[in-house]
Amino acid sequence: MQGVLTKPRTNTLQPRRYQEEITSDAVKMFNGEYIDPHHGKCDPVTSIMIESPTGSGKTAMANMICSALQEADNDLVVGWVAMRRNLLDQARRECLRFNFAIKNIHYTSMFDKNPEALTQARRDGRRILMVIDESQHDAASSMSHLHNTIEPDLVLGMTATPFRTDKMKLCFQKVIKRAGIHQLIQDGFLSPYDHYTIPEWSPHEIADHFCADPGRWGKSIFYFVSLEECYELGRLFAKRGVSHAVVKGGQQKATDDILERFENGEIQCLINCMVLTEGFDCPSLKTAWVRDSSRGPTMQMGGRTFRIFGDLPVKQIVQSKQTKWPFVRTAMPHQQFVWVHDDWRSLKVNPHLERINVNSRLVIAQTEVDLPKYLLDRKGKKKRVNRF
Repeated sequence: MQGVLTKPRTNTLQPRRYQEEITSDAVKMFNGEYIDPHHGKCDPVTSIMIESPTGSGKTAMANMICSALQEADNDLVVGWVAMRRNLLDQARRECLRFNFAIKNIHYTSMFDKNPEALTQARRDGRRILMVIDESQHDAASSMSHLHNTIEPDLVLGMTATPFRTDKMKLCFQKVIKRAGIHQLIQDGFLSPYDHYTIPEWSPHEIADHFCADPGRWGKSIFYFVSLEECYELGRLFAKRGVSHAVVKGGQQKATDDILERFENGEIQCLINCMVLTEGFDCPSLKTAWVRDSSRGPTMQMGGRTFRIFGDLPVKQIVQSKQTKWPFVRTAMPHQQFVWVHDDWRSLKVNPHLERINVNSRLVIAQTEVDLPKYLLDRKGKKKRVNRF
């Protein structure tokens, strides 16, 4: 299959530089046209994973790759696979919104035992590209079944968290990564954030902090381990007049209605376990209350806040001090706050003390001193130097 990346046929999408670079590299890798700066020209590959932060436009990049590959192979069939229906709906809407010229694309649940359109394409001898949204799930048994059933010729995975908490390994021939969260924040593609640390993660502790200053937190999403904790926070909010809703799995129509009301501002707080960890996209979300967890889930939960929104120059993440993965280990915050003695204490360096330190360092750097005698003897002559 020959071909180079051409401009995707879209109405309004203006790809960012890193998106163009990732898309171009992926197409070249699939086509055997990629030149590694250290190893030269590479052989064609059949599987690639794009690692890119939440909010960086992975769906757009995957659509661009699909469009470019179909320009070179008109009969290529695309199977877009995701764990949740809202991810499939989001991908379908984005494809239509930007008018990507992708033909023969089928949106399929990873739990579908027999995706008819794709199995028929296999029987017809058509080449198949499988796109896996949130590809950290590619090691699941349901995905193994799809791979065996569809037998795709090419596999394109995309995820912000390419690691798992179990012992299963992800198997992709190539991984493309161009920018992390911190770099994209600095470049203005993702929102900066303030980080808040509370003593413990419990419904009562969280309710007290939120209700003490609802204006500070704005639209918020809360994550818990169990539904019991979700409902407990809901009861506490109800007593204090906070508009909220608990989102749980298996109720797609009700969830869609809740998310629409949240987007419109009718509901201020969303409470859930893991339903809204992946694929939840609400730029006007201000604060993510991230339960204690490990690296992968923490990055997914906190990542909900990073999409740019004009009225919110800085977003917020709240965690407890017991968490295994403070988000500050992933990206530096704009400011850090810790709850101490019934008040928020900033961890930002005192500007007055910082100025004193800077001035002191300048004075020391500009002070001339004599070298010790034994060094002067070695040099053979006396010199005066600056001390840093």
